[in-house]
Amino acid sequence: MSAVLSETDHVHEETRRVTEPWQVQLYRRSLKKRLTVQALLDHLPPVQGRRCLELGCATGITSYFLRQKGGTWTHADFETEHVASAKQLLGPQADVRHVPEDKVPFEDAAFDVVVAINFLEHLHADVDYVREMVRVLKPGGDFLITAPTGETRRPAWVLKRALGFTAENHGFGHARNGYPPAVMRQLLRDQGLEVQGVDTYSRFFTETLEDVLNFGYHKKATKGKPKEEQDFHGTTSPMSGEALHKVGLAYRAYSAVYPALKLWTQLDRVIKPVSPGYMLAMWARKPAATASSAA
Repeated sequence: MSAVLSETDHVHEETRRVTEPWQVQLYRRSLKKRLTVQALLDHLPPVQGRRCLELGCATGITSYFLRQKGGTWTHADFETEHVASAKQLLGPQADVRHVPEDKVPFEDAAFDVVVAINFLEHLHADVDYVREMVRVLKPGGDFLITAPTGETRRPAWVLKRALGFTAENHGFGHARNGYPPAVMRQLLRDQGLEVQGVDTYSRFFTETLEDVLNFGYHKKATKGKPKEEQDFHGTTSPMSGEALHKVGLAYRAYSAVYPALKLWTQLDRVIKPVSPGYMLAMWARKPAATASSAA
């Protein structure tokens, strides 16, 4: 009986894998993305009955999980390809928008919750953009942001420099390497937010493995292209179903060794007590309007 059940479960797993959207399939074989989603869900404020904005939705996989928590969501990204992918995943009823890099195109105090995911380090005018995000947040509203810590004296940065992933090489299209927790805390405070907590994730073993995988994918994706298109300016994972299909054989090989890779990242649990992560999640609140200010 157990053998029959095992075979049935295997068939169900294969059916699910084939019918799932490509974004979800890729997510199930991700390492760092799963940690980002978990950090978001761990620190997401209550969203039931609230209007929420997600900035930096990328292919829509973070949106997919955020929407399951409730609330009324608007999702946005700077890349048209990302917006198309998110719309495909979330369906025609979802509010997914393309936004510019210099403003948040919504009215003042339009949202109860603003979530910003791994994009601020790409923007040259980062302070102005934080100000814009705070502007569209209601008094008493909640803010959650994720970003790299950018602590360049730590061990994993040796590999990042060797691969050309640091900001001085425009790695990943970054304008800066990131935000150490104290720097991010001050940035949010300067725009009037009350910081309530910080957490970090993606420690040495996950971070270095992710960089090696990104390097390998980028080299494969840009093989045969002009040299100027081979610089590390952002293409480090499939951003469409077509792109995933093009690396089908490599993806199948990666899927085969994924259990071993995931086991490798579990070593982060050993160093967690003594080593913070290379990514941060920080949450804050916009002070509620007082009677005098409302007047």
